[in-house]
Amino acid sequence: MNPIKLVFKELFYRKVSSLIILVTVIAASTVSVSIYTLSKASENETRKIMREQGLNLYIFPKGTNLIDFYSVNNTPTFPEDYIDTLAESKTFDAVRHLTGILQLKYPDWIDPNGSKHQIIVMGYKDEAMQRFLSKQETMGFDVEKGTVHVGALLSVNIPEGEKFKIVGNDGEPYEFEIAKRLDEGKGMLDQGVAFHLADLQQILNMKGQINKIEALGCVCHDGRINNARSQIQNIFSDMEVTEVSSIADARENQRLMMNKYGSFIIPFILIISMLISALLFYANVSNRKYEIGIMRAMGKSKSFVLLIFLLKAFIIGLLGSIAGFFIGSLIAEYFGKEIFRFTAMSIKPLWNLFGYSVLIFPVLWMLASWIPALLATQIDAAKTLSKE
Repeated sequence: MNPIKLVFKELFYRKVSSLIILVTVIAASTVSVSIYTLSKASENETRKIMREQGLNLYIFPKGTNLIDFYSVNNTPTFPEDYIDTLAESKTFDAVRHLTGILQLKYPDWIDPNGSKHQIIVMGYKDEAMQRFLSKQETMGFDVEKGTVHVGALLSVNIPEGEKFKIVGNDGEPYEFEIAKRLDEGKGMLDQGVAFHLADLQQILNMKGQINKIEALGCVCHDGRINNARSQIQNIFSDMEVTEVSSIADARENQRLMMNKYGSFIIPFILIISMLISALLFYANVSNRKYEIGIMRAMGKSKSFVLLIFLLKAFIIGLLGSIAGFFIGSLIAEYFGKEIFRFTAMSIKPLWNLFGYSVLIFPVLWMLASWIPALLATQIDAAKTLSKE
């Protein structure tokens, strides 16, 4: 008597009870996969939303007056190759997305109408690729060389199609294509202009110099700022670190919220589904007690009886996990398009999750059937058949 054939015959013979158990597996798998997929999409969405708010760590020379730093008064500079040194370090992993910036006030910019203004000029170095860390999507403010991004307040004074013009410290005029006119709400950049770092260094005759590094601090066991400061000062003792806590806290709170939500709802659904399945397996044992009694009378061992129940649970768990993965992925993709603005089109099935699903769910449903299966092995053939 082949146990696999016996299990499939029983599945098709008792279609309703088998289908109900299968539906519980599919439901649990679907909910787990869709929530996990949406949580990953939420992480990407949060990262891209927070990208609009800027990076959360500032690195600058020790002794810098923070009042001058935040009000964009002239502050001490340092070599831009500090960034390259940090990016090449094997031990520097507390900070990501290193972006070198030269940020100064330009007192007498003359607009196309001939009016003078004090504006802020900011030069951005291309984000450094950290050699010993996994590659990530860039978050820095990218400005192509030979172009500028103009803040909303300056933009109204420059006609469409006209170049941005500025006089350098060497007395020479410079012109740049306006690649982007920024929307309101960019903070200091509303009254400023963003350059590629090399272009601004040339204008200001400050080759190779920057006055701050913006970066993204990690969530670390000993604190974001403490860990970042320690690692940076182990490499450059003359540097200091400060944090924009509102941005950092927003990122961390969003991440923790999604992790807590997933870590609660997924186990809850799994436990409820497994309890329902366990009751259904118990009912199945009760309905088959005479069949089990006959098998025991024919000489089948307790281990054989245990095997057919566990095998049934494994097959149902496997089929349910496969169906649930695809249904859950479709649900996540459908609702993700309605929920997320930035990552809507990039929500795809997580194929590494598929492998975990087809391993975990059969095992979980074998556990759910374990007690009913043990009860089945205790059925006494003589007592059971004598009642028939």
